[in-house]
Amino acid sequence: MTIIKDFLPSITGSFAQTAALLFPRFLGQTGLGLFDINKHMTMRRIIKTIGILTLILTQKLVMAQQNYEVIARFSPPDPDMSGIAVSSDNRVFLGFPRHADNHTAYALAELVNGKPVPFPSREYVYPSAKPYQEWLVSPHGMYMDQHDMLWVLDDGKGAKINEIPEGAAKVVAIDIRTKKIVHTLVIGRPVLSSDAHYNDLRVDLTHGSQGTVYIANSGFGERYSLLVIDVATGKTREVLLDHPSTSPEPAFMAFLEGTPHVGDMKKQAFPQGGADGLALSPDSRKLYWTTISGKTLYSMATDTLSNFALEESTLENAVVKEGQHPACDGLAEDEQGNIYFGAFEQRSVVKRSPDGQYHLIGHDADRFGWPDGLAYRNGYVYVTLGQWNRLASFNNGTDLRNPPYLVIRIPADQAR
Repeated sequence: MTIIKDFLPSITGSFAQTAALLFPRFLGQTGLGLFDINKHMTMRRIIKTIGILTLILTQKLVMAQQNYEVIARFSPPDPDMSGIAVSSDNRVFLGFPRHADNHTAYALAELVNGKPVPFPSREYVYPSAKPYQEWLVSPHGMYMDQHDMLWVLDDGKGAKINEIPEGAAKVVAIDIRTKKIVHTLVIGRPVLSSDAHYNDLRVDLTHGSQGTVYIANSGFGERYSLLVIDVATGKTREVLLDHPSTSPEPAFMAFLEGTPHVGDMKKQAFPQGGADGLALSPDSRKLYWTTISGKTLYSMATDTLSNFALEESTLENAVVKEGQHPACDGLAEDEQGNIYFGAFEQRSVVKRSPDGQYHLIGHDADRFGWPDGLAYRNGYVYVTLGQWNRLASFNNGTDLRNPPYLVIRIPADQAR
């Protein structure tokens, strides 16, 4: 077995240290100390111990791979999905953006018995000749607030279309009980830029009379930033434009499905860009963000970020580095302050606890090729697996995606 072969070099010197690092509780339970392993273990006992350790490791990996539930499968002619949001009573909503595939199907749907139902209406989510602000062009990030209001970020972009039309990029709030459009917040000029990629959003109901929206702009071109929108007035501000915290990290590289890729925004071989994933602390006092081409977690106090009167330099000085994280796309958060990451290099979903420690909650080397949209609700992390790194645009014109595209949920408390 490969795992046994990997352990064999440790027998003659570093086996004890390796075993103690990986399985400290096991060694304690068996009474095996470092001196015992190095000086007194016969070859038979060593091989037996390797076998036991291999079994434990294999069981852990199998548990991580199998302990999730597939709740939906999508195959053409259904489009590929990205964003996801879940209500307090476990209603699941999915976004189907058009910026990578300019499809003519529904752009937003509720998952009912594992099948997509256009939401809130067919007229609102299919391509239309109406003004762009009256229908969803390309919904990407999604967020369900504590009142079960569904907030949808429309990046306004169609595949192979350079310009983002006025009215297409917007934030929409939908009452999921009545299906009424409560807010339409258009991202207009001069903030609107066709080089922008409005990727994710969070809604802070503790600032502003009706709340404040934060948006991550990962950039279709080379323009990276955060946006801040006052819900009551629609006033919009772009901040941290091309700041190190919102831009791709220099010389970033990633391993995707075993292959190394060096970041190059002019010739992309995998999804790249700046500010991408967002998460709010449970009390909404802090906003976290990541870049899709980076491994540093950043944050800022929302008292500062939501204040339109503060100078840009004040905001720049308020950015906090929270430490490293696995390369990821979407984020999710829970009421305990945990943040969840779709770790695309490791084909895993991991949890960052408030003390800064990381824990594996789900892994599947075959299916978790690109964990994209994440949402937490009632003890589960919901994940869309859209295989975006396999798009033709990243693979010399060949679409390597292998449907079905999956939506899964993972118990959040199974951290290892």
